Amino acid sequence: MVEERILIVDDNAEMLQKTNELLSQVGYSVVMCSSGEEALEFLDKERVDLVLLDINMPSLNGYEVCLRIRQSHALDDLPVIFLTSREDTDSITKGFHAGASDFVSKTAVSEILLARVNVQIRLARTLRYLRDISLTDDLTGAYNRRHAMYSLREWFARSKRYGTHFSLIYFDLNGLKQINDSYGHQAGDLLLRAVVNACKKLLRESDLLFRMGGDEFMVLCPDTDKRGAFICADRMLEAVNTVTIIDQTVSFAYGVAHSSDDYKDMDDMLHYADEAMYECKQKQRASRK
Repeated sequence: MVEERILIVDDNAEMLQKTNELLSQVGYSVVMCSSGEEALEFLDKERVDLVLLDINMPSLNGYEVCLRIRQSHALDDLPVIFLTSREDTDSITKGFHAGASDFVSKTAVSEILLARVNVQIRLARTLRYLRDISLTDDLTGAYNRRHAMYSLREWFARSKRYGTHFSLIYFDLNGLKQINDSYGHQAGDLLLRAVVNACKKLLRESDLLFRMGGDEFMVLCPDTDKRGAFICADRMLEAVNTVTIIDQTVSFAYGVAHSSDDYKDMDDMLHYADEAMYECKQKQRASRK
């Protein structure tokens, strides 16, 4: 059974049903919308793997719908194929400028449409895979430092421009060096993976966890005030405290920064969280003496 979900958008009920039957027969899950407005509303709430889009529709035409889709979905995130009777050069060019992935004529044989759909879905899946491995830390599965700096820059700029807020949690594990020295790097690697898994179980889908290098991590929490970030950090610490490697328990020191504070740039915000984390670590060391 094919798992991919396809959205068909066409104001022609007969064409909608015909395309639905063709795609359903080969195992695709199909959703149908009879207008551009209905399709955009659906995509705001639901995820699909490909959109088949008519051009000639009342109110919002296919070009306008495709432009709106591209505002929130990149080419590798959601392929859009225009399924249309307009095959002139100007229409095709305008469609690609609007963000279309491909064009298929409504008069084309079924095999051509199915082949084009299959190619676009496979291409998008491959591009997403390449994007994910370029942004992911191989050892732990958390996002890597490159993606951390890109994401922090993006969220900081969005906060300054639109007034949206987010919190940043920076934390550093305690005792990784001792575990590496006593039991070897395999034990240390196991520790890092266990910590990431424990934290991921507590984080929301919108939260982003990054491995900054070595035993340092960062979490970006959108739409979270500073109090919420401290609660999140304490919950992660509590979860991590239950992790045991050989005979060693795990903990970390952390610092929190919030976008509502007056940071001159993202580096200043990150530095503040890092300094707060260092102060936390010093207090932990003093309490153990």
